[in-house]
Amino acid sequence: MRQSRMTWQYIAAVSWLVFTVALAVWWLVFGLSQARHLGALEGEAAQLGRVTRMLILEGVILVTMLVGGGVALLIGIRFEQRRRRDLRAFYTAFTHDLKTSMASLILQAEALSEDLPEAAGNPNLQRLQKDAVRLRLQLENALFLTESDAAVLIEAIDVRSMVDALRDDWPELHIEMRGDDRVRADRRAFESVLRNLLQNAVVHGRATVVRIEVKRVPSSAVEIAVHDNGRGAAADAAMALDRPFTRTAPTSGSGVGLYVCRGLLRQMHGQIHLLTNQSSGFGVAVQLPGAA
Repeated sequence: MRQSRMTWQYIAAVSWLVFTVALAVWWLVFGLSQARHLGALEGEAAQLGRVTRMLILEGVILVTMLVGGGVALLIGIRFEQRRRRDLRAFYTAFTHDLKTSMASLILQAEALSEDLPEAAGNPNLQRLQKDAVRLRLQLENALFLTESDAAVLIEAIDVRSMVDALRDDWPELHIEMRGDDRVRADRRAFESVLRNLLQNAVVHGRATVVRIEVKRVPSSAVEIAVHDNGRGAAADAAMALDRPFTRTAPTSGSGVGLYVCRGLLRQMHGQIHLLTNQSSGFGVAVQLPGAA
């Protein structure tokens, strides 16, 4: 998406350069033709010479300035494209390395809980596991932001099995599920969407129960509605779907999670919208193409 936007900026700059230079040349040619018409008037020879010199001088200066400004604009856009590409490559590699380290840390914490039963109830260890899960999700969101135009691998995925695989990351959260179906989605992206919704419910909503309802809708899509019993969200929380890093309330998150969810779902030909008819808690509905 970002690369496409930069391409359009480049095309716009080239179009502006061509149009303005053509306009300046036309103005110069038109002015000189008008000056020649003045030569047909008796006693206007001196004025004709002054007008001609003025038009030539101003026309050359105008064309030179337009060409210089347009070339500088194109060079600036090209330089910005290279800088963004280099920065994106570095950020992607850096984030991948951090994700690997975080995965190792989570595995070690889980192994510690299994090998030392007396340490499983230690609040410090529990907090370490929660923070590790949260940090890993933030790194994944950051990685998706840098790879917003990356290709997706669409396959048939069972919704219930995906949800069951995520239960262990939030042991304090009771997840109730009603219905089941298969969707066509990218496994990694779909998992990230569910992780963000569950993380928002736990961290920002302070929810203890999440209800997930899966059903087919008339358009042959599968709707996955996620409701929690948390403290809800601000009335303008939907802004986070379009603008990341927007806090709609003092207790809300940065908005990156919902923004990433919408971007990933668009890549998978899905959509997301907030459920506004909730008497309590927070609700989100996700739609994805259904699999046979």
